[in-house]
Amino acid sequence: MQNKSSGLLLLAKPVLKSILLSEDDQEEEKKERKKAEERARNKGRNQIKERGRTKEEREETEETEEPELTPEMIEKLVKLASTLLPNWELNVQNIELIQGGQMALVWKFTTDKGTYCLKRIHRPEKKALFSIHAQDYLAKKGSRVPGIIPNKDGQLYTKHGPFLFVVYDWIEGRPFDLTVPDDLEWMMKGLGQYHLDSIGYEPPEGIPVFTKLGKWPKHYIKRCQQMESWKRIAAETPDDPFSQVYLSEIDAHIQNGKAILEKLQSSYYPEWVDACKQKPNLCHQDYGTGNTLFSDGHIWIIDLDTTTFDLPIRDLRKTIIPLMGDQGAWDRNLFHHMLSSYEKVSPLTKEQKKVMFIDMLFPYELYETAHEKFGRKNEIMPEELMQAFEYEKKKGEEIEQLIRNL
Repeated sequence: MQNKSSGLLLLAKPVLKSILLSEDDQEEEKKERKKAEERARNKGRNQIKERGRTKEEREETEETEEPELTPEMIEKLVKLASTLLPNWELNVQNIELIQGGQMALVWKFTTDKGTYCLKRIHRPEKKALFSIHAQDYLAKKGSRVPGIIPNKDGQLYTKHGPFLFVVYDWIEGRPFDLTVPDDLEWMMKGLGQYHLDSIGYEPPEGIPVFTKLGKWPKHYIKRCQQMESWKRIAAETPDDPFSQVYLSEIDAHIQNGKAILEKLQSSYYPEWVDACKQKPNLCHQDYGTGNTLFSDGHIWIIDLDTTTFDLPIRDLRKTIIPLMGDQGAWDRNLFHHMLSSYEKVSPLTKEQKKVMFIDMLFPYELYETAHEKFGRKNEIMPEELMQAFEYEKKKGEEIEQLIRNL
């Protein structure tokens, strides 16, 4: 959960300035620059838009635009951390606010034993408990996720008001760059290892199970219904170019969504779900550059707040399809590189791949574009919707070919 980043960096100070400074000044300048870069990276991390996430998942984390914090607010939040940390057997030396706002509160603090992270989990308590215990299970199993430091009572969290607060190991590392093939391979292998490592996790007695196993058909139906309802909204603004484009092509995509639902239900999906219910694995649900770090020659996975039981290919679809959409065209080599990298760690059978391909056929990117306009009421250019229609068409052709080649 720590030092996660989108790779946004501040420009370095001019070299001439460092030459004119004394050694002490240069050292101080270096420290200040490092702090500025870290603040920039963490600001950049909040700007990452996980286009693969559904409306329900955004509502679960209650994502909103983070306000600019005043010095008084920062001081207040640091004071909050200082009142909470005595719940742990740690000799705190320094506290720094890393992220503050409605989404999450994150502090980095140093002790005589090392550097740690304090985080307020901004999720309903029942779901938070599922993910907290999942992360503890993975860390103790040796999976590369930050370990959780129990409090003085031996609990994995401390409750303060309606929120749960957790202390994690702090992981220093660099973010991955999705334009670098080696980085992509690291990320996909890390995802495969995460899925394998998570097999065997069972929430402690009394902790509700958070699962999406078997729920894909319901999600397909709901999205088709929403796209249908947006036709009525578009019809109310007939002079709006976006609405005109939407009404001209959406019917075919709604029908295609319904056909994909039938394909899913007649595929290996029901049997796979039944098998996974007996021996489930976790899906991260928010996997990407913002939640992975490269450190000491290894990939670390952070921020498991939304992890759930589901088929592993859900993470694959949510990782691969948005990135393919960002390319502006279907990139066969990129697709193969990502999938083959994942399978080096966690191979898929032909039946499992077919389920994944069927799920990838659903017009998720088109749905997201329309939802920006009709759901979130944002101004979206009609050209963006036209691109989404074209992308779904090209994606469908490519994936249908993949299915035929199985």
